[in-house]
Amino acid sequence: MSVALPRRLFMIHGPRAGNTACLTFDDGPHPINTPPLLDMLKSRGVRATFFLIGKNVREHPEIVRRIADEGHVIGHHTYHHSKPGLMSPGQLMDEIRQTDALFSDILGRPVRLFRPPWGKLTAKKFLRLWRGGKTVVLWNVDPRDCDCGNADEVREKLKVTPLAAGDVLLMHDDQPYATAVLPEVIADAKSRGLTFGTPADWIGGRA
Repeated sequence: MSVALPRRLFMIHGPRAGNTACLTFDDGPHPINTPPLLDMLKSRGVRATFFLIGKNVREHPEIVRRIADEGHVIGHHTYHHSKPGLMSPGQLMDEIRQTDALFSDILGRPVRLFRPPWGKLTAKKFLRLWRGGKTVVLWNVDPRDCDCGNADEVREKLKVTPLAAGDVLLMHDDQPYATAVLPEVIADAKSRGLTFGTPADWIGGRA
């Protein structure tokens, strides 16, 4: 599907011919783990994409503002992060509207990018999202940090396949590991000529 559809509708990774990779974070904002992650990214001049859960956005609007103010891109990750099988297309769009209302209050606008929990969507949900102007963004690199017991486990998984142009790395800012392991990943990538951007850069227009 990622080959047949334009990236403005759906992407798993970006262009391989360039020199840009993307860091993406799900399930925030988290009051303990997200601020130090933002500190680390700022100190290295790296932009990232945060797919935020609506109920966490409601609880921590100040972190949402900081994410945007520091140049990162914000995307949807539903309001409740329910299991996909428990949510109908109509319920999904209700959560989209509920979360967009929060983003509009906090940021002054809705957001375009959407990542489904567990990366799962039915055809009907895809169609409803596209009609609603959303771009569905998945990933192609996943160290499964949410299943790891410590940073070393995540670090070893990321060493197996170094980031390459077009990669979209999935991590979670409700977990403590990204801040610990990504400085090495970023340094290695930069040493090989890679830069960091966002999926929004690959589709153009407003995120």
